Amino acid sequence: MIIELKFNIKREIKQRGLTVAEVCSRLKSDRMYISRITEEVKLNKVIRIANAIGCSPSDLLVGL
Repeated sequence: MIIELKFNIKREIKQRGLTVAEVCSRLKSDRMYISRITEEVKLNKVIRIANAIGCSPSDLLVGL
C-alpha cells in the first residue's frame, strides 16, 4: 500500500508541474518528508500532502 501511495503522490506532483522539494516547502517540511512515509501513514498526513500538491486525497489513494 505504501509503495502505491508514494507512486500516486509522485504522479500527482509531476502532473501539476511541481517538484517534491516544492511540495515539501509548501508543507514547511524538509525534502525527505514524503520519502519517510511509513506503513503507519495517517490520514491527516495524506490530506496535508494532497492540499500542498493541489489535488484531492482520493487522487493519492487511487488503486489502494
